[in-house]
Amino acid sequence: MNKLYIDGENFLFKVAEILKKYDLIKDKSEITKVKISHLVSIIENLYKVDKVVFYTARLHKYTESKSLAKKSEQLIETRRRLKRYLTNDGVEFITSGNVRLQEYIPAKTGRRERALFKEKGVDVQLAIDIITDVCDRSVKTVLLGSSDSDMVPVVRKAQERGAKVVYVGFEYQPNRGLVATCDRPIMLRDNEIIEAYKQANEQ
Repeated sequence: MNKLYIDGENFLFKVAEILKKYDLIKDKSEITKVKISHLVSIIENLYKVDKVVFYTARLHKYTESKSLAKKSEQLIETRRRLKRYLTNDGVEFITSGNVRLQEYIPAKTGRRERALFKEKGVDVQLAIDIITDVCDRSVKTVLLGSSDSDMVPVVRKAQERGAKVVYVGFEYQPNRGLVATCDRPIMLRDNEIIEAYKQANEQ
C-alpha cells in the first residue's frame, strides 16, 4: 500500500503562504476547504495513492479575555468545517496532540493583545504511525506530506526498514533536507495549490 501522511498544520501553513502571495486569503484561518483529492490526482501521475491521512492538533477554548475566547471559538469552528470537508473528500482525519497557549500578553495602554500558540504532539504521532506501518509491512511507499526537518530521522528509519519514502512538498520554499534524504521529491506547484483551493470553494 502507498499511503500519504499529511502534517496538517505544516500543510495548511504552506498553503496559506501561497494563497496569501496571490491575495486569495489574508489569514490561514480562512482555509476551511482544500480539495486534497485534486492534489492526490497530481501525485498519482507518479504513484498510486491508496490512503490519505491528515494529522492535526486538538484546539481548546481560552478564556483569558473575551477576544481570545472569540478567536479560539472561531478556530475550533474552522477546524470542524475543515474536518467535515476533508472526510467527505475521502481523507482520514486524525487529531493528536494539542495546540497550547504558550504566551499571552493582555492588552495595555498603547499595546495590542498578543497570544502565541504552539502545537505539540502531531509530528510525534505522525512519526509513530509511519514507523509502525513500515515495520508491519502494511505500507510499501510512504508519501510524506510534511516540510518539517524533524522528519528526516523518520525518513531514514523507514528506508532502513525497506520502505520507499517520497517527499510531497511545495515548489515554493521546499525543505532541502527532505529533498536530499527522501528517495524522490514531488513538488506541488503554486497553480496546483490554487486550483485545489478554488475547486473546493467554488462548489
